[in-house]
Amino acid sequence: MSPEGNLQVASLADVKAICFVSEAGQADLFTEDTLFARRPKQPGLWTRFTFRDGDQLDGLLSPNLLEWPESGYSAVPPRAGATRQWVFIPRLAVTGTELRGVVGRSASPKRQGRKKTAGADEKQLIMFEP
Repeated sequence: MSPEGNLQVASLADVKAICFVSEAGQADLFTEDTLFARRPKQPGLWTRFTFRDGDQLDGLLSPNLLEWPESGYSAVPPRAGATRQWVFIPRLAVTGTELRGVVGRSASPKRQGRKKTAGADEKQLIMFEP
């Protein structure tokens, strides 16, 4: 859709990226914050895409390869929010990809401790007498 509300037909070969947003805002995907400043916190495959025009964009891909359509990649860009929720990148627009890291779900420190079983203190050997 054009800003005037007219339907425009474009070939996938002519598209660099399709940005999905929830509210109108300044289009800034390729003007600022195109790369992650540090390792992302969300789980996924941290990937860097290089486009035909030399631009680069980082994104988080699903680790499930079955969710990757043949036509392109659905990625969460850096600083995802209301004006840039996720982006579809056609394979024809990309000249190179680089896997920067695999970000997995980690258990919180509270969950990493051992679970106590009932009567665990009774099974503990007394090493020193009180």
